[in-house]
Amino acid sequence: MKFGYFLSETITNLKRNLLMTVAAISTVAISLLLLGGVQILGLVVNNVTGGLERKVEISAYFRENASAGEIEQLTRDLGKMPTVKDVVFISKEEAFEEYKEIYKDQPEFWQNIPEDSLPQSLRISLVDADFTEEVASSIRGAPGLDEVRYGGQIIDRLLQVNNLLTVITFSMSMILLVAAAALIANTIRLAIYARRDEIGIMKLVGATNWFIRIPFLFEGVFAAFVGAIIASLIMVGAQWAVFKNLGEQISFLGPVFSFSTGEIVTVVGILFAVGCGIGLVGSGLALRRFLEA
Repeated sequence: MKFGYFLSETITNLKRNLLMTVAAISTVAISLLLLGGVQILGLVVNNVTGGLERKVEISAYFRENASAGEIEQLTRDLGKMPTVKDVVFISKEEAFEEYKEIYKDQPEFWQNIPEDSLPQSLRISLVDADFTEEVASSIRGAPGLDEVRYGGQIIDRLLQVNNLLTVITFSMSMILLVAAAALIANTIRLAIYARRDEIGIMKLVGATNWFIRIPFLFEGVFAAFVGAIIASLIMVGAQWAVFKNLGEQISFLGPVFSFSTGEIVTVVGILFAVGCGIGLVGSGLALRRFLEA
């Protein structure tokens, strides 16, 4: 019976302040949508960096006067490293053929250069991309070696951009969440003010503060919960209608926008948890001031 009373009182409060309730729900939905965007952005970057890390290789280029013994010695040393998966020797002729393949649509890049103009090199595959810097540092300065290159810098740049975008988007979502909590608090304050006479009578007949507070707490949580539902539906809808279709139509985007069901459920769970928390905080701010024990 008490739950039915609390529910009916909550619905009554929501109807009395419909415009403020809609505004609170909208603000919560927008702020949670931004927060969800931060989570999705993190998943996208993880997919991108994961794909790049799997392709990271070290290219060790030899000087023109490097001897066969120096090349063989470095190949043997690398083969003994537990962090190295494979070592492939690339001759000048093979390097030129690869160069031609890369620029096959732009023959002016390779038609007028000698076939032996590119250096000999070793292409080093790693057990894990985390060992890239360690292996690269260990072979720098080896006899006959001229230069060591790898793609780790690309991943570092990508992570820096992701961190910047995450900070900006997360900050915006936090500002909006604070605004949502304040809006929920104001909505509940209006409801309390509109029912001040009724609340006074309830106190006179022995109603406890918590008995009076619970419908208002429900009101704040309800507004935040509906906002979380809207944000989650938009996010999941975008995943299926936009990201999934893009991945199917543009092949290289497929792995980037490939999210598991567990990842999506986790993001939605975070939105609902944060949303309900904002509802409770907003309600608590209003009740603390106007319905003190």
